Amino acid sequence: MKMFRQRVLRPVLVGAAALSVVIAPTAVIEQISPGPTETRADPCVDGVIPWNPYIVNCNLQPRMPRVRGAAPDAGAIIACRGKPGCLSWYVNGP
Repeated sequence: MKMFRQRVLRPVLVGAAALSVVIAPTAVIEQISPGPTETRADPCVDGVIPWNPYIVNCNLQPRMPRVRGAAPDAGAIIACRGKPGCLSWYVNGP
């Protein structure tokens, strides 16, 4: 009877230890709340930043997915106003 108990008890204890190694970090991570250092940026900016046509402007219509070589949107045109090469870089660049 003692041998049977040792044969059964060892795999049960090893399985319990393995399960606790898998479950414990998940339980601890879920309890951690995001700290004040995690800030999320707004999806758009209220205005235009010169030389940065990639910024999404809140005051303009929503942007369509950008396709290389397609016509630029209003935000890119406004941001590149008076900057030689900026608009062509936006249209033909990556």
